[in-house]
Amino acid sequence: MVVLDGVSPLRPEGPRDGWYPDALGQRILDLLDSDPSADLPDVLATAIDHVSAKHSLVPGESPASTVAILRWDDQHIDGLVLGDSPIVVFGQDGGVDVLRDGRHEAVVAELRRAARQTTEGFDTLDDLIRATRPAKLARMNHDGGYWIAEAMPEAGHHAILRRWPINSVHAVAAMTDGVSCGVDDYGLPPSWPAALTLALNDGLQALLAVIHEAEATDKDRQRWPRPKTHDDKAAALVVFPQADMTRNDEQ
Repeated sequence: MVVLDGVSPLRPEGPRDGWYPDALGQRILDLLDSDPSADLPDVLATAIDHVSAKHSLVPGESPASTVAILRWDDQHIDGLVLGDSPIVVFGQDGGVDVLRDGRHEAVVAELRRAARQTTEGFDTLDDLIRATRPAKLARMNHDGGYWIAEAMPEAGHHAILRRWPINSVHAVAAMTDGVSCGVDDYGLPPSWPAALTLALNDGLQALLAVIHEAEATDKDRQRWPRPKTHDDKAAALVVFPQADMTRNDEQ
């Protein structure tokens, strides 16, 4: 199972290339179909390389995407994340384990702190985002910065990995940050177990709706500061041991 989230243009004048997550995701699935036990970072690196070569993409000037990959067999569940699309694992014992890549968030926070300290201030969050964008781009796909699936295959080998025994897991969800922000930032639903209960009882679309409706009450983005009122929302849920899968996407 693969969930991707296309990144907004890296440069203000850049095109919104929505085709890139589709192309990269399909290539990842093709590689896993041909070798289900392949090393996941190798798969991601190969997929990035293939799409980049096919479309003559240039590092730092190309479309990009986050990546979350979930794979399971009779013994284990493997997870990979690159960028801010997390995987949430719900244990049979009621515990929750979140596999996330916090490097982008850390870089953004660092740059914004520095910008606030070296200037007289910013009228809006949008001004702060614009002011720090060049420095953030310079940190992309570099050690000490953050890694994303763009036109540099090496990024695949900097993904965050985790493995869980399958008999310890009740359910696993993978999602874009437009969904995870509901629990992480808004407290709606108030916890990951509450989010799972809502999704199991009413479907993933109901979970997405709760988050979307919360954002609609904060259109000026004052209660929850964020770059835009609504971010893209996509989520996938797998329940074990039945391996039933539900997937709902909202653009």
